[in-house]
Amino acid sequence: MATTIFRTSSIAKAVTLVVLATGLSLTSGQAEAKKKDVPVKSDEERVAALVELGKEVFFTPISRPKAKQSCASCHDPATGWTGASSNINLVEVAQPGANIHRDPDARGQLKPPTNAYATFIPPFALATGPGAAFVPAFGGAFWNGRSEGSDPLFPEGATVHISLADVVTVGDPNALTLFEQAVEGFLGPVADQALNPFPNPVEQNIREKSVCQQVKKADYANLFTDAWGSRIQCDQNNYSTSFKRIAVALAAYQDSPEVNSFSSKRDNALRAELACLTEGDIKLLPWAQNLTDAEFDDIVSRFGLVPNDPSLCQADNSPGAFPLAGLTPEENWGHDLFYAAAVLFNPAQPKPILAGDIGTCDADGNSFPGGVVLTEDRMGAGCALCHSNNPGGDDGTEPLQTYADHGYHNIGSPVNFDIPGVVASDDGLADHTGNDGHKGFVKSPSLRNVDLRPSADFIKAYTRNGWFKSLEGLVHFYNTSLVDPSDFVAGPPPVIKHDVLRCMDGEITEQEALDSNCWPEPGHADGVSFAAGITGNLGLSACDEAAIVSYLKTFNDEAVVVVP
Repeated sequence: MATTIFRTSSIAKAVTLVVLATGLSLTSGQAEAKKKDVPVKSDEERVAALVELGKEVFFTPISRPKAKQSCASCHDPATGWTGASSNINLVEVAQPGANIHRDPDARGQLKPPTNAYATFIPPFALATGPGAAFVPAFGGAFWNGRSEGSDPLFPEGATVHISLADVVTVGDPNALTLFEQAVEGFLGPVADQALNPFPNPVEQNIREKSVCQQVKKADYANLFTDAWGSRIQCDQNNYSTSFKRIAVALAAYQDSPEVNSFSSKRDNALRAELACLTEGDIKLLPWAQNLTDAEFDDIVSRFGLVPNDPSLCQADNSPGAFPLAGLTPEENWGHDLFYAAAVLFNPAQPKPILAGDIGTCDADGNSFPGGVVLTEDRMGAGCALCHSNNPGGDDGTEPLQTYADHGYHNIGSPVNFDIPGVVASDDGLADHTGNDGHKGFVKSPSLRNVDLRPSADFIKAYTRNGWFKSLEGLVHFYNTSLVDPSDFVAGPPPVIKHDVLRCMDGEITEQEALDSNCWPEPGHADGVSFAAGITGNLGLSACDEAAIVSYLKTFNDEAVVVVP
């Protein structure tokens, strides 16, 4: 399924690239513009205007009370497109809404997820087969996937879906113009999600019609006209269509290279190695072998890859494969642990760890001992099982890797009682589907920009309720959260490989838990990943944990966003 997700995303982006390089004859929307004395734009110009409109709306405070909150208030590029306040991340986590000064309850109950690389998320779908007990669904926006991105499977729990017919008058559905194809490519979970924060009373708290009116009065209103071929209309009969077109513009911006820049240290190191290879050699690499020419060209373009360029080339004796010359030994070892299997699901099959994987931490936790080979007794972290858009087929070298399977998992996160009004864990996926068996499952986020922060002392919050305040604590939790062998359900109780215990006090912070060498009870115990051995008893040393954290930090984008 993940490979399909990857390819579908590539096809949608290829349409946009074609649009941006092509001028066309008049479409139906352009003909309408001509009749209304609106300047006629090419499809290239229309898509560019749509993206720019989305950026302006994203950073403009559009709310009630006025000018109190924008999309960027909860999705700040300087913090990895998530919460902008270190103080809020440290304690209450949930972002205050525009109306917080008038209504103390105007606050959500979860941490805002990152919106970078979110346009790679597929539409929501239920999983099938034996694995559905631990990964019941995939896709959709929000932590519980309620913005499904297609006609809702669960209309009682899903948000409104935007279809192409909602925003474009299509002349021939079998022969869409390139602008119409581009718009269709922007539709999905992110466009559906964009409809929701504006009217939400605990977020921007403003009616759809008022959003339309504010955009109509803005100095960038001409961008709406340029994109859609007609001036924005906010009367009773048209404001809903205009509002949906604004949401599509937001999705178009969130799909842009500015938001999804692929500019991290890992990306730069991989690009430098691929620049040492010819295009033919690159097409022989595992991630490229089954791609069509159009899909390959799209990936090359989006990733900024220049084959066979000596001026960019920096590689060891295995260009395009790990270890990467541009990463440190510790970061490369973190990569090996990230992708090495944490559990052997079928003992009859060979252990899925490369024979040549050489570590920089020995079994006793000593740093950089000169290299040790992973053994069956000392396996890896298996992070890629949930944090890869192609689990099982990815070795870390896919250029457009988003580090998320977009699946729903329950890692056993404790309840965060510091969030105002929270007395128990949210129900996650079950709040969307209504299925009690889905309680506690939440969508795995992308790990891109996971440590991006404006300063070294800025506090970030992790997992959907922000209980974790450090990557070090979160990785330690993944390593040691199985504290009672009787919780294990996948076979005989295992030997516990660590000395962490269950906390006596459930209302405890991450730092207090680390100081006491304990973990609180999970918010929801059913289907928790440590019960199956996927997490919780990995046997990693402190040195291994530090190497994984170092590797995660190579995912931070380095491109700077210029705020309008």
